[in-house]
Amino acid sequence: MSEQAIDYDRMAEGFDTVLPLMRPVAERLIERTPGLVPGAFVLDVASGTGEPGLTLAERHPGVRLLGIDTSEVFVGIARRKAAQRGLAEADVRYAVMNAERLELDDDSVDVVVSRFGMLSFSDPRAEVREAARVLRPGGTISIATWDVGSANTLTHAAMTALGDLLPALFAGFAERLEQYATPGLRESWLVEGGLHDVTTELFGWQVDFPDEDALWRLVSGPAMLGAVLGQIDDRPPGEPERNETVSFTMATVRAAFGDQVSGHRQPDGSYRIPYACRMLSATA
Repeated sequence: MSEQAIDYDRMAEGFDTVLPLMRPVAERLIERTPGLVPGAFVLDVASGTGEPGLTLAERHPGVRLLGIDTSEVFVGIARRKAAQRGLAEADVRYAVMNAERLELDDDSVDVVVSRFGMLSFSDPRAEVREAARVLRPGGTISIATWDVGSANTLTHAAMTALGDLLPALFAGFAERLEQYATPGLRESWLVEGGLHDVTTELFGWQVDFPDEDALWRLVSGPAMLGAVLGQIDDRPPGEPERNETVSFTMATVRAAFGDQVSGHRQPDGSYRIPYACRMLSATA
């Protein structure tokens, strides 16, 4: 399978299906973020379809929130959700912006938050430098990021099941995240960027699913691996292969996925999936 670009338009339309899975992370991130007082200017980096910024703004009336993402589709959805919740545009805004080149003044932000965005993509050091530049002295940054790949349980299981079918783009991204999870590496980037009082915490939680079908629906949906799985040669049994480079059918991939998650099956047939992520915070 050839390398492909991530289809953010398709991913965005189904992204809210994975938000319940990540809800405990948003709750913990908000709990451990200081400085959420009326009048504070909060920057939510890689805000996706609006979280955790929308919840943060509702929990802390009076804060001013700017959520940024590089995808226009994600930003459009976040804006619609803010309007539907009755959040004033003067207080809650979403904009297309690159975290490596923030279009914000020096010393203009009180709090930076990011859930599974910062310290995970192309140039984490540039992201930290920009966050440190826009933070006011004494301002804070709170980040949730994946730790080792196996802690992102369902995605790890699906990628393992895909094996050689996994496009190089996704395989490279997974390898990079594993490297970034090297103990102390992300913390060193925060210090190098000019931040101090760095703290770190491994946060674990569990997500329950009624059966394997529910697991597969989530994993194979557009917000996760739908774009990849849609390219697998899903021919009926007995038919010759239409593409000799593809040796597995969708059914084979699903069976391999089932094997990967079988250890989390409960006696009643439900599944309890463990997750863990790294929480980091620092002060400007």
